Amino acid sequence: MKNPSWRMPFALALILVGSHGLAAWGAECAVGVNVNSFQNFSAPEQQVIVEQLKQSKVRFVRTSLRPDDKNMNLAKTLQSDGIGLVLAPGVEFSPEAPLRPADAKRHMRSAKPLSYADPELSRANFQNVFDKLDAYGVALTGVELGNEINWTDFNGDFPIPGQGKSFNIDDLSKDPEAKQVAQGFLQYLKVLAALKEVRDHSKLNQHTPIISAGMAAVSGGAWQKNLQVDGVSIPATYAFLRAHGLDQLVDGYGVHDYPPVVKPGDKAAAAQREAQLDKSIFPPGNTKPYWLTEWGFQSVAKSSAEDKERARSVAEMRAYFLNLSRKGRLGGIFWYVWNEPDRDSIYRGGSLMDAGRQAVAPMPGR
Repeated sequence: MKNPSWRMPFALALILVGSHGLAAWGAECAVGVNVNSFQNFSAPEQQVIVEQLKQSKVRFVRTSLRPDDKNMNLAKTLQSDGIGLVLAPGVEFSPEAPLRPADAKRHMRSAKPLSYADPELSRANFQNVFDKLDAYGVALTGVELGNEINWTDFNGDFPIPGQGKSFNIDDLSKDPEAKQVAQGFLQYLKVLAALKEVRDHSKLNQHTPIISAGMAAVSGGAWQKNLQVDGVSIPATYAFLRAHGLDQLVDGYGVHDYPPVVKPGDKAAAAQREAQLDKSIFPPGNTKPYWLTEWGFQSVAKSSAEDKERARSVAEMRAYFLNLSRKGRLGGIFWYVWNEPDRDSIYRGGSLMDAGRQAVAPMPGR
């Protein structure tokens, strides 16, 4: 998770995948990128990005797409060009759902409470999307429902200001605020069930893996305390959801993380970073693979020659991810973000930077 002002909206985030992507599920770790605002570009602008992705040998994309003709044509084009896409429709809310106001001071957006998610309205939306995909002949690699539902920025069940805490599994049954968040999680499971039912009856996507919302890495650090914003840790979120039937509804667990940079040769710091990832982002013991649908390192470099530190950090993380993948614990990794201008972008000045080439390289086989 990063500064929310740089984040893409997820009214309808699609991680769509082409025909080769279906085979990739289970056979390899899908490696790709996020493309911000893809759905809002004109068709010619979209095609420019498609050409960039093709020339850079990017095989998978995570983005936002509406089920209109322009964007379904984009999905079809990407599939035809061998670029996979994964699909994450957002939940639909009850008409009575209140809107928690945005907070500019804390860079928090306005958000409706997840506890007001409406399974039937969501089902109708899912049906429309899957019918369009069938009509356009688009097969998906995965469907990721929602985005960072486990913290303040995307879930109106969290008040602003909050306690500056990262809630644990016990808090979800004891703390008044966390108990309300838990009610939203239960409602989310009902929407997941509606998605699964629609998926199961689609023509082209009956076996498309369902991935739960990419969860934010909220650990109760100083930044949370300073901003007075709350979240539920990734391990606690998935422990709660699994205890209430998540594993019967999904094929993978979505997570987000932006690892810290360590100094060259600092083996102790590198080991500490990996230990923290093992504990807080990819805890063992779960039955489904993790999908890291957002990760990356920031840089203001304008060329690969200026971007060597980031390239080194990417190489270090790719080695860690390879270990997870070979253990069958990683389903996909998606760099945040492709587009310029952005401090996380890896395509700059008309070419893919060295850090980007490492980030999007296919994962060696298991």
